[in-house]
Amino acid sequence: MGDISIIARRLEDGHVQYGWSGNGGYYKVVGVRLLLWYLEPEDVKYLFGLGQTALIGKRGSEYGGYRWIETHDLTGEPFWLDYSERSIFSRIVFIDYGYFYDLDHKWYYIIPGPFRIKMPLELIDQNVDERNFEFDFCIKVQDKILRYILGDYREKNPEFAEFLNKEGYCVEDILENISEDGLLSVMEFYHKYQTIFDYFDDWILIKTNEENTEITDIVMKKMSENHVETCEW
Repeated sequence: MGDISIIARRLEDGHVQYGWSGNGGYYKVVGVRLLLWYLEPEDVKYLFGLGQTALIGKRGSEYGGYRWIETHDLTGEPFWLDYSERSIFSRIVFIDYGYFYDLDHKWYYIIPGPFRIKMPLELIDQNVDERNFEFDFCIKVQDKILRYILGDYREKNPEFAEFLNKEGYCVEDILENISEDGLLSVMEFYHKYQTIFDYFDDWILIKTNEENTEITDIVMKKMSENHVETCEW
């Protein structure tokens, strides 16, 4: 088992439905199918009505008549239901990719951790490499987030700046300690600066321009007892 992906959607009543959508779950296998075949709410409802799947196929392919690569490979298990987006990674271990259909009727790509980084799926579509992989871009996104935390966020939030000072952290030292080949590593940040990581809600929302080609804002919240769902951010 590897490259595990899940799909999830937020229902109008506030529940979140989620489950397995196959291995090999990177954008060129799962994400592109969602953008091609499952953009409209009625199509998404149909997709989740089928239950969990090892491969997302075209609508109606469960009845046959399509090539295997376009045919649903259903497990027979229904999707799970919970009350929060925070639950969607709780039932399957080692999830590598998340795809989330929110109340704005848009798909989002989620990097599962350590931060749950939620960004429009169209942003991934616009920034894949020549082989249609998103890996390099996701590394750059995480670098951008860390530079934002230690730069603009710190400057705009005196409470966070004071927290860093009280804990005895030097921003220049942090940047040096989490740098890998010129890019900042979220995993290194998580392992070496757990106290700073725990200061924040574990979800991060990425906003984009209308064309979904560029990041326009990074939305983060301080950790609180009650998580506010990102559809409200």
